[in-house]
Amino acid sequence: MIPLTYAQELLDLLERHDPGRTTGDRFVVEQSFRVTGTVEQETLRAALGDVVFRHEALRSVREPGGSRVEPPRPVTVDGYADPFPAGELPALRARLCDDRLDLAAHHSAADPWSLAVIARDLATAYHARLRGDRLSPKVMQYAEIAADDRSPQWQQRIAEVLPNWRARLAGLDAAERPECGPVAGRYAEVPFRLGDDLWQAVVGSARRARSTPFTVLLSAYAATLYPAGRTPEALLPVITPGRIPSEWDTVGFLLNVLTMRVSIPAADDPPELLRRVDVACRQAYADDIPLVPVLGEVPALLTALTGTRAAPAFRFVARPSMTPPPVQPQWTAAPVGPETSPSVVLGCPLLFTVHPGGTGIVTYDTGAYSADRIGDLVSAYLSRVPLFAGAR
Repeated sequence: MIPLTYAQELLDLLERHDPGRTTGDRFVVEQSFRVTGTVEQETLRAALGDVVFRHEALRSVREPGGSRVEPPRPVTVDGYADPFPAGELPALRARLCDDRLDLAAHHSAADPWSLAVIARDLATAYHARLRGDRLSPKVMQYAEIAADDRSPQWQQRIAEVLPNWRARLAGLDAAERPECGPVAGRYAEVPFRLGDDLWQAVVGSARRARSTPFTVLLSAYAATLYPAGRTPEALLPVITPGRIPSEWDTVGFLLNVLTMRVSIPAADDPPELLRRVDVACRQAYADDIPLVPVLGEVPALLTALTGTRAAPAFRFVARPSMTPPPVQPQWTAAPVGPETSPSVVLGCPLLFTVHPGGTGIVTYDTGAYSADRIGDLVSAYLSRVPLFAGAR
């Protein structure tokens, strides 16, 4: 029996809070990839099998208190759109439509980062099969992360920083957050783009402030949702990949949330707010531990992260390239279309996601927020970013 990771414990906690959310047959993470070159169907099927063999998380069955790894089974291609029960193995499906490859995994076994790993490994496995070779099965497994979660060193580190989180999040019930309607569990998305010049200005502002583009963008987000003179502080949940570099090539559910509280200046002052957000980010990331132990210390945090009283969340997607070297005239795959939002997991009614380069998307619960209000928030954010991109 493999012990649960803290991320899996988070899924269990969310399931108890909202039954059916994380065990349902539509709790699926999906992304499409544009394929260039000729694809041999049988070689693709074999390569999919090699990927499942490489990543144990795609063939693991959850049981009370842990999971067990099963032998590999063929990946379903024809039944891509069918219901996807949590216990059905392997936890990966694929569909090839002309020049588009769709990948889907049950979200309890994989996250959006994992799909990028799977797509890269699938291309590598495909080319290996053409050469009469096989994809290497050697990779850090999800079970190793579960073991690391329970290691004495990590447990000691968690115990050391928990008091910091307890102090940082004290009195959370009283923290103000934007008003919204009752959540409906149905989501819509609105894309946006900063533009190349504005993105470069964000990068320059971060460099001058000895900070990061993420911090600049998060500061503009705080100013948008918590205008100066109206609220004394901003509550800023930030969704992170929950991975360290040694885990970048691992498939599995590894999502984390760092919740920051930032005092808002009494008057508009972008440089000062940027400084305060930068301090909060440095403190939070210095104390980066899994969300589950923090929830144990601060139960009110769950209400702040999910449901009608949830604070809007922010995510900056910065991950290393998962694209394998192109091999022609055979096929390669490049992402196309949006990836599944963490909003589906956490149930947060509003999430701003920004990618390096300045493309972004707002995911929102259609019961909690109207399309008009989201449009206003996006317009306000796009007008705020230049103020912080010029901050010194």
